[in-house]
Amino acid sequence: MHSDGVSVLSQQVAGLGIDDGPNKPSAFGAYEQEPPSAPKLQSKGVIAMDITEQFTNAAQKLDVGQLIKDPDFTLFESVGALEIMDPKMDSGFLEPGETMEDDYDFSQALLPEEIIGIIDQLLCHEMAWHMGYPLSQTIFTSLYIDRLLMPTPTSLEQTYFDKGGSCSVDEPLTLQVLRAYCLGLIKTCWFVNNRVRSEHYYEEEDFVTHTYNRSLLDRLDHEQILKLLEETIELLSGSDKMLPEVKSALSCRLRFRAKFLRTVEMAPSRTTPGLKAVWNELLDFLPELKLSSKLGKPVPKSFSVKVQRKLASTVPPRPIAQVSQEAAFDHLERLCRDASVVVEVLEYHDSHSLFTFVMLFQARKPQPSVYVRTLLQHYLFGDMIILGTMSIRQIIDEDLASTVLPANKLLDRGNDDIEVPTDPRFNMASRMELFRSRAAGTYLDILRTICQNRCRIRRTLCHTISDWDNLQLDAEEIDQDLRQFTKEEPIVDRAISSEPIYAFPLSSWAYFYKLRQMEWIVQMGFELEIYQPDELPTMYWYLQYLAKTRARHLERIRACLMRNVSASRSRIRTTQGGDEYTTALAFNNFSTLEAAATYGFADALSSLFAVLARLSLLPVLPRPYSDAATRYDVRMKPFLSISLPEPIPPAELEELVAQPRESPLALLSFAAESVAAAKRAFEILAKLGPAEAFCQGYHEGWAQNVRESLKACIFAGVSIAAVKRAVEATGGKGQIRLRVDIPKAGERYHDWWVVPKVVPLA
Repeated sequence: MHSDGVSVLSQQVAGLGIDDGPNKPSAFGAYEQEPPSAPKLQSKGVIAMDITEQFTNAAQKLDVGQLIKDPDFTLFESVGALEIMDPKMDSGFLEPGETMEDDYDFSQALLPEEIIGIIDQLLCHEMAWHMGYPLSQTIFTSLYIDRLLMPTPTSLEQTYFDKGGSCSVDEPLTLQVLRAYCLGLIKTCWFVNNRVRSEHYYEEEDFVTHTYNRSLLDRLDHEQILKLLEETIELLSGSDKMLPEVKSALSCRLRFRAKFLRTVEMAPSRTTPGLKAVWNELLDFLPELKLSSKLGKPVPKSFSVKVQRKLASTVPPRPIAQVSQEAAFDHLERLCRDASVVVEVLEYHDSHSLFTFVMLFQARKPQPSVYVRTLLQHYLFGDMIILGTMSIRQIIDEDLASTVLPANKLLDRGNDDIEVPTDPRFNMASRMELFRSRAAGTYLDILRTICQNRCRIRRTLCHTISDWDNLQLDAEEIDQDLRQFTKEEPIVDRAISSEPIYAFPLSSWAYFYKLRQMEWIVQMGFELEIYQPDELPTMYWYLQYLAKTRARHLERIRACLMRNVSASRSRIRTTQGGDEYTTALAFNNFSTLEAAATYGFADALSSLFAVLARLSLLPVLPRPYSDAATRYDVRMKPFLSISLPEPIPPAELEELVAQPRESPLALLSFAAESVAAAKRAFEILAKLGPAEAFCQGYHEGWAQNVRESLKACIFAGVSIAAVKRAVEATGGKGQIRLRVDIPKAGERYHDWWVVPKVVPLA
């Protein structure tokens, strides 16, 4: 409803001006003129003065990045400083002659080409919403969508564009096509929005689920809309008033919308067979949609930013999000492909393959959309049932068996049936249940964390490693309690320690996962470009330190496994027991090889960057507000509170990284040997099959990741050789004629391995 009184009043207010001549300036004319003079205030208590010059001079003395904040300037003052009647801030502001609402005729007949244009623009807005823009800047800017949603319809009879009722009898076919598509679109958004809201995500940062007090057809069943789409497709196929290619384009869009609606309705099911094929069928519509998009004719008047004035929103008006058709189709294609891949997680193989799948799937470039990531969360944790079929205990017990406790009586399900308190099996079951209760949330938090965006993954891992550190301490106590019931015999080896050595299986398991997370934190720092070029030697040295610590820990676990194999040959003759030991030893071998490749490559890069820093070939940005101690605290902050491995003091770390007693040629020779060893390790990894690499269900993605690391390793060898030749040419004297380029993330063979490009200068 138009408010003539408000319009007239707004025009009168807009017409008020000082020294307005016959040629009225534009609404933004004030920004193109000289600022007005200081107001002439007449008050005994107020003395007004122009401080523009003093303010400008003071501002010019500030350094870049320096911030001055008045502690008394509160949020109330900030809101009060917002300028009323500024179109950028005031959604109720009207230009001279402008009305509150758009004067759009919904009963007008549209050409079939115009319907294609509107539908394609709606698809662009839908994908923009998936990209993170709010509904107020995307789908809700459509006047046709707004017409359908206000007032909230409770039946299909209330969804006609012409609210007068005449259109319900003689609705043009073109408008019925548009209405059916719009209803399918809104209901699709309803399913997507509910799925995202039911999982863990970050509002505004990942996705905007706010519907601005609008109902996304909550009261309409999706089957009714699907039926309307099917009826409209039949009517369209029998029409002879359109060109064949136009009719085919409209039919394709209706069938696509119906398929999309069915797909998002079925997607959360973890038991429906053929979900991968459903997403692939939706993907098959894209070639025809792209090819027929050229037939569309835009109708820009059917979209308006004025709709935001009627939405329940507290933010200033925002422009309509503009996403090109090419970008929208690309995003839709990635969404369908990622969704078809994420369904494969439901086929469970083993706990380590599950971790590999989630970690590498989330590392895809570009990262899967929020909707796909929430689907992954639902498949993993929905109703606290892992993948819809497994309990948390099953996952943890299998992980323990394949890492530290193969064919062990601590994991025997028969212990749960013992009710005699004096029986050792009863006490083992109670202690193990206590450990599982403490470990379950911490264990699942890793998977839940990896399902977030890349920045949040690293940030959250910095907090979860503290939980794993506490879990390790708790596990040590439980391990000590369990010894009296398992009758574990210690290893006595004077060459290693004068004290008896116990296995500590539960704390060893916790320590292993804590080290893996610490490595991920450092590696993701390279991916997210957190470190400056001159910090790369230190961070790669610390990465190799963590990887070597993990390799030594795996050697200890392997020694305990081999001891148990020798001591229990008669007990593990059964097929199940033998298979569990084989799996545990295979995983230990694989993890050791992976750790060797990591610390070899990291050691090589640390030495290479240390030489480049010594030769003043690494750029050093000015840091007027920090020093070495502050940077150490910032980079090592996630690890300073960890008990093991112990933090390295700053002075010791600096010396270990710089290695001042070694010559540049010696460091480069060591780097060449390390990168060669890492290359051999990656080559062995690249030949492993899905079962050997514990990546069943995602072997192709894992193999691609290893190949990219191998390429980065080969490139590092080339860079090391180039620097070595340049140093040898100068004989250790004179200026090194090299230029070093540090590639950005996305320009590297692998985002975790920053290999410098060394270019000789003429």
